[in-house]
Amino acid sequence: MPWGIEFEYLLVDRDGPEPGRIRDFSNLDYAWISRILEQKPGRDDPSLATGDLGIKAGYWYLEGDERFHPDGRFRTLEVKGVEIRTPPAADIPGAVARLLEIEARLEQVLEEAGLGLGIAGFNPVRPAYAFTPPLNPWEQALRQRHRSYDGAQVSTLSYGPDINLSLPGQDPRQNLDAARKLNYYAPWLVPFSFSSPFQAGQPWPGCSRRTYLRCQWRPAVKLFLADAELAALGESSSLTAPARIPGEQGRIEFKAFDAMPGSPLLAACCHLLEGVLLAPDLPGRSETPDLARYQQAALQGFADPAVAAGARELLQKAAAALLARDQPEGAAALAPLARLLEQGRCPSDALLERWRHTGLMYNPGGHRRADQEIPCHV
Repeated sequence: MPWGIEFEYLLVDRDGPEPGRIRDFSNLDYAWISRILEQKPGRDDPSLATGDLGIKAGYWYLEGDERFHPDGRFRTLEVKGVEIRTPPAADIPGAVARLLEIEARLEQVLEEAGLGLGIAGFNPVRPAYAFTPPLNPWEQALRQRHRSYDGAQVSTLSYGPDINLSLPGQDPRQNLDAARKLNYYAPWLVPFSFSSPFQAGQPWPGCSRRTYLRCQWRPAVKLFLADAELAALGESSSLTAPARIPGEQGRIEFKAFDAMPGSPLLAACCHLLEGVLLAPDLPGRSETPDLARYQQAALQGFADPAVAAGARELLQKAAAALLARDQPEGAAALAPLARLLEQGRCPSDALLERWRHTGLMYNPGGHRRADQEIPCHV
């Protein structure tokens, strides 16, 4: 089963007058940071789609909200952070290893500019993202045509991974069924990743500000299909999107996790997705998000008995499915999730504890640093 990972990070000051300060659209010049990150690996990798503007080329790129002049010329990117994406790997360990390798190279480049990485599910200090200047008529028309811009006021503040996987041998209808399955169970999957308990510099009354807001605007799952495959389905689906390159055909992208800290937790969540897809005794399917379930989970996490029960069922059935497919390593990799459930904790609990001791509202460094501190998180 091929896998790929996209992961969004905060950018932060390593030194200077305010070490640890978050750098984003409020205090980061796009032209300056884009020059720093211009020399990057993967620019010519044909397995990865790139955007029309060339920003999303290579194994890392800046993420944010694209702004345009009234005549349609690109003006700037309101930067929220940086994203790493891996080329396709044969398995989950390979994808995670490649993420860590690219992350190490990115950190070296950022360090020369006095910058570093941070991990959190939502920008913990900015009260809001506003369109400054207001959207002009050309931009308004663009955003009406392309729904990927929906919820920019949320997505420009939020951070998370896109977990990409393919199911070899499945036809488009089977892939759509798999996407609908993940869409249905997403509200019980995402609490394992919750890492956004802050808003505007203060604790937010819940575990995931990101999930609470995001579920109203952005999809949990996307299925990429060729135009011919979309036509052959004979039905429309809110979960499908046109494949941009041939290698994207049949790719399922799970987008709902918060930016969880540490590669063991990231790998565990990937194996959980795999086990849920393989489990024959999980019959739920849906096209639309269950906002009530998402927001219940976002507020209470595993402290809510219903949320904990739903997550426990998924974990148990996913582990059984992985063992039935002779994947004991995958089942064993779920251990960090079992510990979270046993403790009734989400990663946001450890983030709040860090804040009380250090004042930091994010996990400093990338996954490699978080791996050294993983007992704090799980």
